[in-house]
Amino acid sequence: MWTMEQVKAIRQRLKLSQADFANLLGVDVRTVARWESTSGPRPAGPAEAVLNGLNEKLSKDPNEADDVLRFLVSAAAVGGLAYLIVKLLDAATKHE
Repeated sequence: MWTMEQVKAIRQRLKLSQADFANLLGVDVRTVARWESTSGPRPAGPAEAVLNGLNEKLSKDPNEADDVLRFLVSAAAVGGLAYLIVKLLDAATKHE
């Protein structure tokens, strides 16, 4: 489960406003604001899957936040499948 600090940290690491982060995840900006507040709900469903993929990729490649962001912006239309795409990209780059 994502904490408010983790959500905010990953958004800031990608240098995104709450509005841009919300667009990337396919949620309303108020949802991101609630995730980052002490009393708000936590990410779930497709948004959580995308966050998990982002976190995993950034953990493996901490200096590639810009590359990860560019990739995910292009993959955001697939919603929760972005996590699977990140996993496939990661596997493909290991074989190069």
